[in-house]
Amino acid sequence: MAQRTELAVSSRTVMGKAAKRLRQQGIIPANIYGHKKEPVAVQLDAVAFDRLRRSHSTRNVLSLRVDGSPAQTALIRHVQIDPLTDKVLHIDFARVNLSEAITSKVPLNYIGEAPGVKIQGGLLLHLLEALEVECRVSNLVEHLDVDVSVLEAIDSTLHAKDIKLPTNYKLVTDPEEPVAKIAAPRRVEAEVPEVAVAPAAEAPAAPVEQPTETPAAE
Repeated sequence: MAQRTELAVSSRTVMGKAAKRLRQQGIIPANIYGHKKEPVAVQLDAVAFDRLRRSHSTRNVLSLRVDGSPAQTALIRHVQIDPLTDKVLHIDFARVNLSEAITSKVPLNYIGEAPGVKIQGGLLLHLLEALEVECRVSNLVEHLDVDVSVLEAIDSTLHAKDIKLPTNYKLVTDPEEPVAKIAAPRRVEAEVPEVAVAPAAEAPAAPVEQPTETPAAE
């Protein structure tokens, strides 16, 4: 059963560029879409949402109650973040029904110890952070476990099709997509010091024989 998290929101009347004032006050502008209903402009406390992010609960099914109205079941579909400050600028919520099937990316949780690392000295590479799956909203889980203890040798690879999915889950990610791999350890080549070669010594010049004078005959 999917974990549900309550998140307080309220109606928003400030729109467009004027929403900058909300952010300065610690309030995040947002919208609720979906299920053939009119979009609803809402806002929420930035501190409360940051707390949700830190607890890794932003992928949970949310219960949104707008100004005392009946709670709306929703998922976060998009979060706009300032790349310089990491502050949340805007959020899009999508209404969902617990019984409907949706496509969602579920984070991967790597567990176990790979013999290819412990014994072979290889490097464990995490190639994917999430798998895209199709399932009912009520069956959403926080993460999928990836057991790397089956990776025994260098170049051993786990693919998306190797990940055990909960009942009634359908894999959307390409089954052949690599998820984790044991890479060969990097070889560090020892530097060979350069040896200066002294110039060859010149051979001493051969002595020049002086001509011997023959005394003239008397």
